Amino acid sequence: MTIYTTTLTSGSLTLNQSDGVTQISVQADSTSGSFSILGTGTFQGNSSTSVVLSAGQGWEAIASSPQSPIQGITITWLSGSVKVNMACQ
Repeated sequence: MTIYTTTLTSGSLTLNQSDGVTQISVQADSTSGSFSILGTGTFQGNSSTSVVLSAGQGWEAIASSPQSPIQGITITWLSGSVKVNMACQ
């Protein structure tokens, strides 16, 4: 397993199945950080829409198994700094 850490101050990260990400946590800094999360899936006919998190809020996801890595998620920096930690197979 490889651990990847970064601080977003611009741009975005898109997770695809081929990246092998099995765990991810994202945290906005406590004063001015904010980011959005957008999935590509649908649920009961409803498409995904962006969710914005800010000022100390965070989000995490864990794959059900290493054979089924996280896919179809885009994390977009909006302001401040945003910490990202990922475990990859």
